[in-house]
Amino acid sequence: MRLVFLGPPGAGKGTQAKRMAREFALRHASTGDMFREAVGAGSELGRTVRSYLDSGKLVPDALTSRVVKEMVLECSDSYILDGYPRTMGQAQDLEKMLQERGETLDAVLYFELGRQEAVRRLSGRLVCNACGANFHREFMPPRVADVCDCCGGPLTVRGDSTEEVIRQRLAEYEEKTYPLVPYYAQRGLLRKVDAGQDPGDVASQSRAVLTKLGASGMQSEVAKPGK
Repeated sequence: MRLVFLGPPGAGKGTQAKRMAREFALRHASTGDMFREAVGAGSELGRTVRSYLDSGKLVPDALTSRVVKEMVLECSDSYILDGYPRTMGQAQDLEKMLQERGETLDAVLYFELGRQEAVRRLSGRLVCNACGANFHREFMPPRVADVCDCCGGPLTVRGDSTEEVIRQRLAEYEEKTYPLVPYYAQRGLLRKVDAGQDPGDVASQSRAVLTKLGASGMQSEVAKPGK
């Protein structure tokens, strides 16, 4: 089972990807984890990725696609790609890489969330300056305002939760990533999930989609022969 989880910032696709991967014995392959794994391996690929990360630059599409190919496609049969593809170029790279292997995606789950709700979810996120614990003023408030439940340290607004940063993230998503929604819809791969609901209800919807696709009863991930 080969899946892509797609959605705007704040839609909770990463949370659902982890949950569905655990429930259906699929590999959860996020770009962040892949980059860290590549760097940690100390390979030529990892050193190249690290050179971009250390300089604060975005990892180019071609290099990101190479990481996905070497660390996921070549060693896994069943996975959820989370955070990839992020651009049309990456989507075309993925399609080409799968075609070369005689494979196709089974589906793309699109976690649909309105812009206003995305802003509401992304704003108000708090972090403890002492222990790094995360909270949210509305969805997961601390017992005492601006005080960490875990260690009693002071809470501050996360740097990626300011209004300016949120609007930049959403604008970038709408420009670079949202075009993948009609792209996959035209290919008959898109499955919509209402991400505006409670996380438990979103999980139920996601679970129903995967079950309908035939993901139920899958065994734990097994590496391909020779891996």
